Amino acid sequence: MAAVENGDNNFELFVEKAPETRSGTKPKVYKDGQYSDPVFKKLSKINGEVNKLNKRELQSKLKEFGLDTRGLKEVLKKRLKNFYKKRNIQKSRVRVTGKTGYDYLAVIDFEATCEENYPSYRHEIIEFPVVLVDVDKMEIVAKFQEYVRPLLNPKLSSFCTSLTGITQEKVDQADPFVDVLAKVEAWFSQHGLGQEKTFAVLTDGPWDMFRFMFYQCQESRIEMPAWSKVWINIRKAYCNFYNCGRGGIEIMLHNLGMKFEGSPHSGIDDAVNIARIAIKMLCDGCCLSLNEQIQIKVDPRDSKREARYVVYHEPRKSRAARDCDENSEGEAAEEIDGDYGGDYSGEINHEMERLHIDMSEVDDGVDDLLSYYKLQKS
Repeated sequence: MAAVENGDNNFELFVEKAPETRSGTKPKVYKDGQYSDPVFKKLSKINGEVNKLNKRELQSKLKEFGLDTRGLKEVLKKRLKNFYKKRNIQKSRVRVTGKTGYDYLAVIDFEATCEENYPSYRHEIIEFPVVLVDVDKMEIVAKFQEYVRPLLNPKLSSFCTSLTGITQEKVDQADPFVDVLAKVEAWFSQHGLGQEKTFAVLTDGPWDMFRFMFYQCQESRIEMPAWSKVWINIRKAYCNFYNCGRGGIEIMLHNLGMKFEGSPHSGIDDAVNIARIAIKMLCDGCCLSLNEQIQIKVDPRDSKREARYVVYHEPRKSRAARDCDENSEGEAAEEIDGDYGGDYSGEINHEMERLHIDMSEVDDGVDDLLSYYKLQKS
């Protein structure tokens, strides 16, 4: 029988070992979210006891098990609950299939041209960093960084240089976006991504892909790569997993008891720190699954190439992603029409308004590049 010793400082869940199965039989497989096996009811009890602990008691318990004691109370609770879940499920011989369904995470954080007090400014990507995280090893295994030469506004503003630290000399010596994108995809191939190895793009918020990448590809007159049309928004995953408010990179790091390393608004440094957050979430038992995507539809009847794109905050899930329901968020999709064959600068804010992004989400990211682009009004 299972027994729970109540108390703030000393409790444990004991799970009766499953009887030996007959030769050739396999233990039952349960997916996260299905609690038909008794072990899940017992875990529910232990979670209730964890919820009663204060921060000092949580840290004491985590230290006892050799776990990280840094972070806010909600972070510590999630960490301890996951420890008990993992250990007791192993004891009960129940196999749970929920896990991050990719070999690698490709963390991307663009830097782009910008002007102060110019909301309709047409941004161009000027830094393309990628940080590769091995999901099983839970560590950074490779980095890619290239500067990009802007063509629409080739001269950087003093505001842009001051914000990003990217000088005119760096972009003048760089290749245009199309060539840099080719280098990125060649780098992906070198690491077997999209071939024998699976991967998912991970970003801090939705803007890198459905704003910067989307408009850059439109400006460059190229198709948006398939891998960039669906991604993991770590802000959303972080909020859902730790049950806390959304925030930017530095806020997420602070909540985890970590500090920013490098220079803010350096694309490669931002990407490294986002990767550190993702690794900590993996260590804490988070199943990072795709939670946003963009679909582009072209109207063949219009010579101006009118496109409709749909931002899914809850994309249709793959089998691996369906095992991660606890990290998903049910938000309705919004459809946005726009003429992207010509001058779309005057329509950007109108389209962003129709995306109906919660203002609190934008305010949480005051350290994000977009806040300096004066896009809060969208």
